[in-house]
Amino acid sequence: MSLLGGKQPDIKQVGVVTRNPQFKKLLSSILAEWKFFTVDDLAAARVVFAEHGLELPPRVGEVVWLTPMPPAEGSFLEPPISLSRLYHLLEVQFFSTPRHHIRVAMDLAIDLNIDENWLKGRLLSLSGRGGRIACAHEIPRGRSLQLQLMLAGRVQRLAAEVLYSLPAGDGQGVSQPQVGVLFKPFVDQQFEMLRHFIEKTCIERACAREGIALRDPCLSWLDVPVDPWSATR
Repeated sequence: MSLLGGKQPDIKQVGVVTRNPQFKKLLSSILAEWKFFTVDDLAAARVVFAEHGLELPPRVGEVVWLTPMPPAEGSFLEPPISLSRLYHLLEVQFFSTPRHHIRVAMDLAIDLNIDENWLKGRLLSLSGRGGRIACAHEIPRGRSLQLQLMLAGRVQRLAAEVLYSLPAGDGQGVSQPQVGVLFKPFVDQQFEMLRHFIEKTCIERACAREGIALRDPCLSWLDVPVDPWSATR
């Protein structure tokens, strides 16, 4: 998604400059899902992602070069680009307290085990470190629980702790109580696997929105996990 015109203070604006229009469309769609929007006026962008070797106007935002070789000066991302590195770089540029982990919206049935009692719930959002869950039963802050859910065709079991709790009706669209949880995996490898799943989900959703085939050559710009649950890429 691209925006026209000059600076819009309430919108996080970035620029993308590349010889590959298909890659620009894909990257812009990923950024838009994260609420960063590409603009044609590079002077209005706080950050500009530019393919190395292309000439830029004299007055642009912070330039991040997309290049396999580190430039003499300035920031860069090396293709294939890690979405997690890209996301954190944007957070550092736009926020005083940047997030480290991509969050994706979900709508997924899950099972919760609390004190040996099983409850039904829905996963509303997911990051590599935690998630937000809706459940018909209120769950107090500090409570430990276990989650069982299906991600990318595989059952995942995760230990977690409730960080915050929202009662039903506390905010628009909060029809059931909601909790934010911090994952406490049985093995650290689960963190890495969740990160791979989220990166792959962002890419696949952007491809679906833009009508880009998953084998399109433009995906070579991105580090696409083949199997999120594999110990290796």
